[in-house]
Amino acid sequence: MTKKETGTQEKEYLAIEKLREINRTPDAVYEGMCAANGWQKGRAVTPEEYWEAQQRFLGAAIGGKRK
Repeated sequence: MTKKETGTQEKEYLAIEKLREINRTPDAVYEGMCAANGWQKGRAVTPEEYWEAQQRFLGAAIGGKRK
């Protein structure tokens, strides 16, 4: 867990593996999110960044193209 201070707020960064456990992200979704975002093992992001990435991945069309 890493904390970075920006302005008056402190952001909390967690490893994506920890956020995967917290959010109970299925294996296929997690692997797809990592590939889509270029995330490597050990990457630290905020819980909000993780959640937004998960929602983007789940809302994306198969093949990456939207109609």
